[in-house]
Amino acid sequence: MTRFDDVRDYYDGFAEWERLDSPPGQLEFERTMALLDKHILPESRVLDLGGGPGRYTIALAQKGHRLSLADLSPALLETARIKIAESGVGARIASVDEANATDLGIYPDSEFDAVLVLGPFYHLTKADERRQASAEIWRVLKDNGLLFAAFIPRLTGLAGLLERVAADPEQVPVESLKDAAATGVFRNPTGHGFQEGYYPEREEMQALMAAAGFSCIDVVSLRGIAFGNEEALRRLCERSPDIYAEAMRVLEETARHAAVVALGGHALYIGRKHVP
Repeated sequence: MTRFDDVRDYYDGFAEWERLDSPPGQLEFERTMALLDKHILPESRVLDLGGGPGRYTIALAQKGHRLSLADLSPALLETARIKIAESGVGARIASVDEANATDLGIYPDSEFDAVLVLGPFYHLTKADERRQASAEIWRVLKDNGLLFAAFIPRLTGLAGLLERVAADPEQVPVESLKDAAATGVFRNPTGHGFQEGYYPEREEMQALMAAAGFSCIDVVSLRGIAFGNEEALRRLCERSPDIYAEAMRVLEETARHAAVVALGGHALYIGRKHVP
């Protein structure tokens, strides 16, 4: 079973709001919002599952949607309540709830037009937990509702582990690295750093969602060919807007290539609830 207490403790001390202010975070946020805007109909009912401090909740509420925000971390939810109050969108927030993605019993069937899951699948290390989360998401979605599920592809995850083992070898012992390479499941034996990781292949993510009853619309890399070079891209935006625009066009054009999805950082699965 995933050590959810360790995951909760990790995010209780994690500066998720500030992460999205960094050049990598800004690019990921902008690309994710563009995809959400493309697919979600106006004035939709949306669940931001694993939404932490509420960055996407607030942005979507500002666009006229009605949101519920759920997360495992009480500390991040407290930040979300403060940020929601400061942003003035409280009237469009139905609830802010502490919840685990594997149990959404606080929400009725067919409640949401769209569900964002931008984090929970990073940590569900057991197949039955992933199936349960997928089934719960399917249950709370309306017929033909949309799922946006972020995941860390296998090769991206392994590359991150190599970087981490150089900085703190205790977090990535030999057996943990072997297991991650073979199964996509990473277990951190220490009490610090990223906890309980799951790094699926693209095909694994698609198969998981198909088994839950979703039809795949898209699988896309969020940072794509800019992964690892986000600061340079941000400088380019300031110095050479024309070249930046072309770079972003190429990033979008290549974001669905298998190699880019595999090695381009966080990826996004977009699916629709299939009703027989």
